[in-house]
Amino acid sequence: MNAKRACIVHLQWSGPLTWSQKNKLTGPTDYGVYQIYGCHSVYGVDTLLYIGKASQQTFAKRLKQEGDWIFHQDFERLTIYVGRCSGWGGTPPEADWEKQINLAEKLLILAHMPAYNAQKGVDRDDPGLVELHILNWGCYRSLLPEVSGWRYTSKFDDEKGYSAFRVSE
Repeated sequence: MNAKRACIVHLQWSGPLTWSQKNKLTGPTDYGVYQIYGCHSVYGVDTLLYIGKASQQTFAKRLKQEGDWIFHQDFERLTIYVGRCSGWGGTPPEADWEKQINLAEKLLILAHMPAYNAQKGVDRDDPGLVELHILNWGCYRSLLPEVSGWRYTSKFDDEKGYSAFRVSE
């Protein structure tokens, strides 16, 4: 086993918000990861469509840049959920906070494969993802409550000596 300490990210989710309510997300805690739900022609209604991040700008500012959603066939029923990095001991330094947001977005995309995300841009070999463990709290909707980089990266793809246990004779 690797002795390197895992990075645990707690995401406190809230929502649902309508597209127009996104403009209220301008406060000092309005940074993190977001999910967009809506209708998909193959997967049906109320489907996880997209996971994104707001790390150097608020959710409001980032979501305003997501202009193509206004052309979605069911735009009026799109819902947004926002996940804020949370924990004990106060806010970490900005660089660490931003790194947590960036890595959390990548691992959540790998684990959930939302319909409108381009998963090809997420590297399963990213060393920052291997030791990452995400705990989702609150209204995390279709996301798994826990997501581990050990499970969704290539960490165990080539493990030597991996085999089923057997009874000794």
